Amino acid sequence: MLTRDNLPDEIVTARTVVRKTLPKDLPVIEDWPRYPGLQYGCFDMTGPSALSADGDYWWRKIDRCDRCHYSVVHKPSGDVIGVHAFTRIDWARPVIGNVAIRIRADLCGKGFGSETLDALLRAVLDTGMKSVRLDVAATNARAIACYRKCGMRITEEFWQEHSGDPPQMEKPEWAFAVLHLRKDGPKWLVRFYRMAIP
Repeated sequence: MLTRDNLPDEIVTARTVVRKTLPKDLPVIEDWPRYPGLQYGCFDMTGPSALSADGDYWWRKIDRCDRCHYSVVHKPSGDVIGVHAFTRIDWARPVIGNVAIRIRADLCGKGFGSETLDALLRAVLDTGMKSVRLDVAATNARAIACYRKCGMRITEEFWQEHSGDPPQMEKPEWAFAVLHLRKDGPKWLVRFYRMAIP
């Protein structure tokens, strides 16, 4: 049976070193700049959507046995610029049930996400992991493009309750979400995709 020890400790890409997250990384991640705008602001590392049911941030749970977190370190600067968290790992099957990915807001759109995720996925699958899955909001076009570039495909579509402020669909800044939000009684639902490799 695979364990967390079977997963790679470190992977080197053209511009980064991707290594298992260390406690010293956590304060750095907490101080990252906020994501701009309505479409991506919900992904802030210290925002309400980053909180788990226990009241702590998901990215702080680096010692749980059903998870494996990686920090992305930028080679030239030595700064931690990203996080990849493999979660809901079923070591017996062995599959990774979800992945949470964040690249520091000021570096989004520069290819760091696909460069590091692609290398990690290949390395993790080489250990004997049979599948890696993740759930992504359909409104997150940038992430979906990254995951597709890394060989993931959409395997399922589902709707989940919208957890933020009520959408104001009449406002232009909500245009990105028009096709992916719907009202269900008093609740708003958002479309999600489940993606997987292989």
